[in-house]
Amino acid sequence: MDDRPDPLCESPVYLLFETGRLVRRTSARLSPGQPRLPYLLVLSCVVRHGPLSQRQVAERLRMDAGDLVGIVDALEGAGHVRRRRDPRDRRRYALDATEHGRLFLGACLDDRARLDETLFGALSPGETRLFKELLLRVLAHHDDRFADAPAPPEQDGPGAADEPGQRADAGVASGSSASS
Repeated sequence: MDDRPDPLCESPVYLLFETGRLVRRTSARLSPGQPRLPYLLVLSCVVRHGPLSQRQVAERLRMDAGDLVGIVDALEGAGHVRRRRDPRDRRRYALDATEHGRLFLGACLDDRARLDETLFGALSPGETRLFKELLLRVLAHHDDRFADAPAPPEQDGPGAADEPGQRADAGVASGSSASS
């Protein structure tokens, strides 16, 4: 066995990749049967900005239009969105969220908040806010959709003003395990 540090752990890209894998595993464990994030992204886009054509959804989310077809089919089959003829252009369909889809999205967002709490429980509120700010800065540098994203709000409560690396429960042994 090699006890040398893994050089990949020096790469933020590798760490993001592994974090993405952790998110998928933890999400599947905490909310089995909940749709994966691309489905929620499409539903959220239609709820917030609809009615929209599939092309408009693909452009807003920077998704491949071919990938979007299957997602929209699944959302429509579940009763979360409906396709209607676009009144401005009868050759196209416009997607609109159903009331069931709006309620479903709300429940999924509640589940996502629990997922965030589970995944980032090792960080203080200040560290979590800093992490989000850094991710938004990287994303905004490459994608103008994030350029005007609001900074994460200041959080009140114990440990809210913690500096990075200073947890409110520092020195207390954690019962959590890194194996998932």
